[in-house]
Amino acid sequence: MTNIAVLGTGRMGSAVVRRLSAAGHVVTAWSRNPARAAATGAKVAESPAEAVAGADVVITVLTDGAAVAEVLFGSGATLRPGTVLVQMSTIGPEATAAIVERLPGDVSFVDAPVMGSVDAVAAGTLVILASGAVEAAEPVLRHLGTIQRCDAASAVKVMQMTAALTAIGALHDTLEVAAALGIDRAAAMELLAAGPLAGALRRATSTTADFPVALAAKDLRFASGTTPVVEATLSLLAAVPDQQADICALIDRESR
Repeated sequence: MTNIAVLGTGRMGSAVVRRLSAAGHVVTAWSRNPARAAATGAKVAESPAEAVAGADVVITVLTDGAAVAEVLFGSGATLRPGTVLVQMSTIGPEATAAIVERLPGDVSFVDAPVMGSVDAVAAGTLVILASGAVEAAEPVLRHLGTIQRCDAASAVKVMQMTAALTAIGALHDTLEVAAALGIDRAAAMELLAAGPLAGALRRATSTTADFPVALAAKDLRFASGTTPVVEATLSLLAAVPDQQADICALIDRESR
């Protein structure tokens, strides 16, 4: 049993709190929205400082690098010596390096962005890209999914998100080509399920995942300016009217 503080209880953060609580850990949740933190069933802290005060492990699941930096360094929170900080937000390599630079030397840091949505958290099947002091966090992270060690987890996350999102963008375009050729949409989907875009199709037709278009675009912007395919996918994401809809909206004609 470990005392864990989870900072951020949005979609993913709330799922992390519930999963770790169910595993028997003592979890304290903090959110800018106290009602959201309370909905997890965990103990609720009034501030980040209160949340981390007695924590062995602190997990950040926040929107971006600015939010992580503000909560860790601008809120009065003090990580006690020996604390393990697990940074699970997708914030990119530069923001990650800036946070590591500001941490005291007696705090262990794990860069641990994840692949998977809320359904994977609930099932304990996330893929956790992890670098840094991974061993210190392993007893906690193994409840959330499979740990995939790598040299620079935040950079690997950008690469993996580029692959995942541009593949769904390619799926969108492929279905448009199928329609232009007069191929029935249901038939096209069935054929694509056995083709090179099968993985993208599974994700784009999921009914249990929850990854808003706006957050997908935020993640993909870390790769902005690198290739025309990335820019084209960003344009597709920007064109979705409901930016809070799941990324399946990219192939859902009714939502477009």
